[in-house]
Amino acid sequence: MSFRAHLPLCLIIIFATLLGACSGPSKEELRRMQLLEAQRAELAAQQAQREAEQRRLRVSERTSQAQQALALTPTISEQQIKQIFSENADADLSSNSTYFHTFNLQPAKYNYGKNKQSFTIVGMRNLPDSEVYSPLFPDESALYQPGQKAKSVLEFALSEETELNRLGQPVLKEKGKRWVAATLNFKKSTMLKTENNDWQWEAGLFEDLSWLAAPETTYPHTADRDLRVQIGFRLCLRKDRCYLESRYRQHPTQAVRAEVMSVTVFNQKSREVLSQFINDKE
Repeated sequence: MSFRAHLPLCLIIIFATLLGACSGPSKEELRRMQLLEAQRAELAAQQAQREAEQRRLRVSERTSQAQQALALTPTISEQQIKQIFSENADADLSSNSTYFHTFNLQPAKYNYGKNKQSFTIVGMRNLPDSEVYSPLFPDESALYQPGQKAKSVLEFALSEETELNRLGQPVLKEKGKRWVAATLNFKKSTMLKTENNDWQWEAGLFEDLSWLAAPETTYPHTADRDLRVQIGFRLCLRKDRCYLESRYRQHPTQAVRAEVMSVTVFNQKSREVLSQFINDKE
């Protein structure tokens, strides 16, 4: 039989082969793909569950640490501050530990229009677009594209050289030194979690924290300015990248880079805890 006679049969075979190839995966292939997808989904769910459990444990541990510190050592001692800024800070302290410091909360006039009581944290400076602190908080995106964008930074005074004014109040000594902890501005992020939504951070420069409560609720705590905020810092202790010297209004300032792990709002007299914010990241 000639090739011409076999041509229709060849065309049929080729057409059938192409039709099978274009008709998509077989039933066995589909079952295999579905099984792989189900396995991937199960692994992803297990990973998410593990991460959620790890976050829960971190929150529980950091909450417990803050409460213990509040009862025992609510603020960093002068000796520890000296260690933080000493030449061998990494030998005396640990970058994996949390160190707690307490600051006063200055109440603003109650805002009846928004039904909230706002506060400023005494001893904290808001530094938006801070070029001064760019060496401590570099713009990582600048490694891949031109330009350096300064970060928004919060500066917490751990210790200052002070003197008494005419009213007997401590004020910064002329050209007195300052020792501070510098952190990224957590007021503008969601890094700190809380279960009490009545307390919210204010992103602006003039107010830091607000309590969404009626005046009859807030007044017993603000009448004598009894509220304090305890902040848990995790310190970066590497001398080559975690410390910075600068000046603030002619005051020599030494800064250490830090990360905020917890913020606890409490009444100094009654020791009642009103709100707590926890960093749940590793």
